Amino acid sequence: MTASSNLLLAFDTSTPTARVALFTAAGQCLALREKTAARHSANLLALCDEVLRDGGVRPAELEAIACGAGPGSFTGLRVGLAVAKGLALPSARPLVLVSSLDALASDLLGHVAALPAEPSSCLLLPCIDAGKGQVYARLYRKSAEGAVAMGDADWVLKPADLATLATENARGLKIVAGGTGVDRFIDVFRQSLGELAVLSAVAGPSANAIATLARRRLQKGEHDALETAVPRYGRAPDITRPKNPLLTP
Repeated sequence: MTASSNLLLAFDTSTPTARVALFTAAGQCLALREKTAARHSANLLALCDEVLRDGGVRPAELEAIACGAGPGSFTGLRVGLAVAKGLALPSARPLVLVSSLDALASDLLGHVAALPAEPSSCLLLPCIDAGKGQVYARLYRKSAEGAVAMGDADWVLKPADLATLATENARGLKIVAGGTGVDRFIDVFRQSLGELAVLSAVAGPSANAIATLARRRLQKGEHDALETAVPRYGRAPDITRPKNPLLTP
């Protein structure tokens, strides 16, 4: 089936706030819904339905479906990808996964210019709460194309250790940090990075950033296979197989 529009449905569920939106090829947002909840299983599909109804389109008429892949909430990521696959499979629409940290880094770019004393050159440190007193994060540099990830892998560390590692890798450059991981441990980050380098209550990863990065992948002819697409958890889930009582000494 061929899509009859260039509309993109994009959402992210890596944090307690699920963000869902419908975008045109030019990046115009036609509909937006957000909801904060402990679990997204009861609200994400309804949010997607409301957004599609507002836009007057069906899933089969979309160009593609874009979903934040994480890292972030294990349950949130599983729900997000399940809904994305559920919409993409019957409608034969491409599924495009986007790193939630990449999206949050893009969101941070929009806030840097608003800093009272913006550094002439700085690095971005998007942080997503990982639970267990840890934070998912990665360093990004600014470029003409946007935020470009540094290094080969995401970090999952205690906030103090993260701030130390980020500072070491920054090699003298200023760091601007934000996200749910920063909000939870804001005093630690302010002490380590400085008051002006810490952004609180950044609304991201946003559906807009997910859509923008997904559109770039689509323009390169890239998308993800429904059969093999999995969340980007950041660390192994805390799930173990139950012990067999017959084998327990």
